[in-house]
Amino acid sequence: MKRHYGETKAQRQADYCAQFSDLLLTRAPGLSGRIEWPAVLHYYHSSMPVVDAVDQYCIARNITW
Repeated sequence: MKRHYGETKAQRQADYCAQFSDLLLTRAPGLSGRIEWPAVLHYYHSSMPVVDAVDQYCIARNITW
């Protein structure tokens, strides 16, 4: 994850959540408005890359695409 000195933790978290949402909704558009954000934040705080986090999210919830 690239970091810029002027970037805050909140901005990094928001960017991660946006990337997660975009990738997840391209795989499963039916989940729009139904993302479990505490799980997404867990992946963020675990420093899991977005692609791996979406894979884990889908596996844990039996989401197929």
